[in-house]
This record gives sequence, C-alpha cells and structure tokens, in this order.
Amino acid sequence: MLTSSRIVLRIHLHIIVFTLVMVSALSAQSVTYYVDAVSGLDANNGTSTASAWQSLMKVNGRTFQPDDSILFKSGSVWTGQLVPKGSGAQGKPIVIGKYGGSVKPRIDGNGVIGQGTVYLLNAEYWEITDLEITNDAATAGDRRGVLVAAADFGLVRHIYLKDLYIHNVKGIVGNEDPEKRTAGIGIETTRDASVPTRYDDVLIEGCTIANIENTGLYTDYILKRGDYPQSAAWLSRRFTNVRIRNNVIHHISKNAMILRLLDGGLVEHNVCYETATGTTGNTMFTRSCDGTVFQYNEGYNNRSPGADGSMYDADLQSPNCIFQYSYSHDNAHGLFWTCTEQPDSGVICRYNISQNDKGIIFCINYPNTSVYCYNNTVYIDSSLSPIIISERNVNKGTRTYYFANNIIYNKSTTATYDSETPGYTRVIDYNLLYGPRPSKEPDDAHKLISNPMLVNPGRAGTGIGTIDGYKLQPGSPAINSGLALKNHGTQDIWGNPVPNAGGTVDRGAFEYQQTTGVNDESTRPPRRHDLAQNYPNPFNPATNIFFELATPQHISLAIYDLSGRNVRTIQKGLEWSGSHVARWDGTDEVGHQVSSGAYFARLTSGAGSSTIRMILIR
Repeated sequence: MLTSSRIVLRIHLHIIVFTLVMVSALSAQSVTYYVDAVSGLDANNGTSTASAWQSLMKVNGRTFQPDDSILFKSGSVWTGQLVPKGSGAQGKPIVIGKYGGSVKPRIDGNGVIGQGTVYLLNAEYWEITDLEITNDAATAGDRRGVLVAAADFGLVRHIYLKDLYIHNVKGIVGNEDPEKRTAGIGIETTRDASVPTRYDDVLIEGCTIANIENTGLYTDYILKRGDYPQSAAWLSRRFTNVRIRNNVIHHISKNAMILRLLDGGLVEHNVCYETATGTTGNTMFTRSCDGTVFQYNEGYNNRSPGADGSMYDADLQSPNCIFQYSYSHDNAHGLFWTCTEQPDSGVICRYNISQNDKGIIFCINYPNTSVYCYNNTVYIDSSLSPIIISERNVNKGTRTYYFANNIIYNKSTTATYDSETPGYTRVIDYNLLYGPRPSKEPDDAHKLISNPMLVNPGRAGTGIGTIDGYKLQPGSPAINSGLALKNHGTQDIWGNPVPNAGGTVDRGAFEYQQTTGVNDESTRPPRRHDLAQNYPNPFNPATNIFFELATPQHISLAIYDLSGRNVRTIQKGLEWSGSHVARWDGTDEVGHQVSSGAYFARLTSGAGSSTIRMILIR
C-alpha cells in the first residue's frame, strides 16, 4: 500500500514529466519573429507585427531553433551588425526575410571590420533572403557584406543566400590573399585543426553585388589551398553541391568570383560586368576545384590594366572544369585563360561566343596535362589587335592542348598568334579561320578560310539573348565539316543537339539543324527532360552527371547499385529549365565510399524517368 508521501512524490514526478513533454513540444514549434526599426520595441515578444522587436541587438541575443523565421520590416534601416545564432535542421531551415512591402530592409554595417555586416558562424540550415546590405567606410579595411564562416565545426549544410542586394563594401584593393577576402560575399573555413570542416548544399541565387572592393564573392579555406583535388586533405575541406546562379555582379575592383575547393558545382546564368576596375583580375576563376561547370554566363567590360582580364580562368589545380555556353565581350583580355598545374587534365572551353575581346583571347599559360578549346565562335573587329592564341610559357613543365572546330571571324590586320615551341604539344585542327591572315598563324591540316556565313556577326549587344547573329546560314562551309572529339558536348549554346561518338559536327558554337533551317526550330520534338551519359566514365573518384530540363519541374536524381538499392540521392526538388550538372563522388548517403562496380543514375520527373549506367573503378 502506498503511503501519502509516496503518492505525493508520484504526482510530482508526473507533473515534471508532463511539463518536460510540454516544453519539448513547444520548443519544436516554429516561431516567426518580426523586427521593425521604427515601431518595434525590444521589450516585445517579437511574435507578431504588432509586437515586433526593434534592434539588431535583440535579434543577435536570441538562439533560433529549426523552422524559425526572422522577418525585417520592408523599408526599415538598421545600423550595425546582424549576427544570428542557432542552426536549423533538414527540411526545417531558419529563414531571414522581409515583410510588409516590396522594398528590401537595409542593414548598414557602418564599416564593421574583420567579419561582415551579416555574419554567420558555426551554423547550418540557414536561408538569408531579401535584404539590402552595405558596409561602407571612409578608409580601406577588412570588410565583407555577408560572411559565412566555420571553425572546427564539421559538415556545414544548407547555406542559401538569395535575392540580396549587397553594395558599397569598402574593402582593400589589391592582389594578395587578405585583399581578395574583402568582398560582397565570403563563405569560408577558418580552422579545422580538431574537426574536419567543410560545406555541402550552398546556394547563391538572384543576388545583386555591386560597387565592391575587392571581390564579388568567394569560397575558401583561408589557412591552406595547396591540397590537390581528390586528395584526402582536399576531400575533408571541399565544398559540395554548390550552385551559383542568376546573380548580377558589377563594378568590382578585382574578380567577380573566386571559387576554391569546389567538388563539382554549377555556376550559371550570371551576368558580370565592370570588373577589375581597380587592379588586375579575371572575371571568374577556379582554384583547387574539380569538375566545376560554368555555363550560360555573360562577362563584359573587364577593365584589367595588365595581365589577366579574361572572362574565365582555370587557375591552379582545376582538373575537369568546364567553361561552356557563355558570352564574353569587350573585355580587356579574352574568353579563356589557363593558369593550371602540371597534373590538371580535362579542362574544357567549348561552345562559347567571344565578340570584340581584346588582349589575349585564348591563353594556354601554365603547365597542364590536357586542355580542350573547341567549337567556340570568335569575332574580332578591324579596330582591335588581339593575340588569338598565346602560349605565354609561364612556369616549367609541359602543356598539351587541343584547339578544334572553332570559328575565328577576323577583320583585323593586326591580330596575331604567339607560339612558344618548347614544352608545348598542340593539336590544332578543323578550325575555320576567316579574314586577314595574322602573323604566326598555326598550321591546321583541315582548316577552312572561306566565309562561315554567319547570320549577322559583330552585332550582338548586351545580354546573352542578343547572340543569334552567330548562327550559321544555310550553305555555310562550317556545317558538317568539323570532327566530334571524345566526350564531346551534347548541345550547342542555343540548346541544339550535337552529334557525338566520333561523328561530324559543325564548326563554331552553333549546330545547324538540317530539318528545320536556321531560325525555325519549331519542329524539334518536345523534351521534358534528357539525361546524358556521365563524364568521365569509367571514373575514379568522381564523375559529372549531365541533364537538361525543358521546363522548371520537380526532379529526383538518385544513384542505385546493381541490386536496385538506393545508394544516394544527389538532387531532389524544384529545378530551373535548361542544362544542369550534378556531381557524384562515389559515396553513399552517410559519406562512406562505395566499392568498385556498376551503378545506375536515374533521373525522375513528371515526364517519367531516364537511366544511365556508370562504372566506378577504385
């Protein structure tokens, strides 16, 4: 029989358990907090527009929970630093956004040094959207608009920066590492001495980044960058599933983008102009990246006063990086430079348009194992004097490059080539070289020198949608006179399919459609999605998987073994129309390496499913 004291104790225990359950349930509920710089009060609870908080200090003092939202009043202005705390969870990110109107709320860092106006440290599952961010000052300093940093944290997942307007960051103009880290957006690891730390699922989308000293945006591990891609140290520091798309970056003192340590990654539909306005610099470049794909970007008015100055640069340690389907014009230098290392192989520049670029248009610079430049179309006005291909021969080593199926539409009598015989193995073939014969023009066994019959060359304007003048007219000698290379691209810059497997292709960036004519593509069969063969295949340790969507749609891209077991889901959710690339590094859902053998990649959408077979060799 229970005594009265035991009965009381049991009642107390039930009350405690019930209280803990209720607290746990309440803590699991998402909360939306409102912040109003004019009408809010920090004494309020912040959970309604009528009881909004007022200050950044109040926001910074709260540790937020998964699925919480922090909404700033449209049109309000705060001076200071936003340093939010806490982490979201899978499917329940913490969201920063706006309410009450269309004008972005503004946060003015007022010259904050060493971090950023918005500073996220050791946190994951955050989505920061719809803010105007500045960090101006009278004197130069170590400043950023947004800084996402991690130190001895582990895997940082799901960092989304969307629809931000970041401008007037007073950093340091220059060419060394501290200067390169003053930027509009920085995402970096600062230390991993005790815990390997890296990023997965990073999205920078729809942002405008303008008037920045020194860099538009960057990814980095700030203590060390020399680990070669796919080495053990690099794998512990890499960035995976990075997408940088639909951003406008302009009036930048040096580089619009410095992308380091990306394993795969997709950089597309960005517009970058008025770059390198204060010092030398290429517009977009990779460093210690493997298989990163740049496509459908536009770069123009790079103002570099010296070397560099191109739209794209495959810099040190950039194996398998691809630069395709893009429009480069009016830059201090040209379309594509390489500043590679000897082991770098499979670097590709294809199906791009270059109009009136100056300086060096294609620069095969540092040592490499293999670089491919093919099916590009280049227009050179009579007023310009560029070097079409330059072999600058910087650093000791050997270089092998392929230059094929390109159209060079040259109207200049002073354009040249620069060849450096020692250390170079070059395969230059099947190009169409029209116009005055420049000095040192390289040998090409199958070159054509007749008019390529472009629709309206030299008349493209600002915007990648203005390039239709570089299509081929019926009867062009460029039609069916090129040669497809191994693992040739599957489409041209307009999305027309390109024959593969050693067949004939057109020369230049346009693949003429024989059955439809130059401007009528209406009879092409409708496509909801296409899944192309992965590259490389067989592969070790990683491969790119290419697919195309005719319309925006929800998709799933998953890896299966021979028994039909789902090994890993690579991408899932709503994706834009157009060309996409996904990266599989040969690991399962928990990061363990899978064994050698055959695997299947299956793309599923509302239109059905498509499957390819892949071979992993350890």
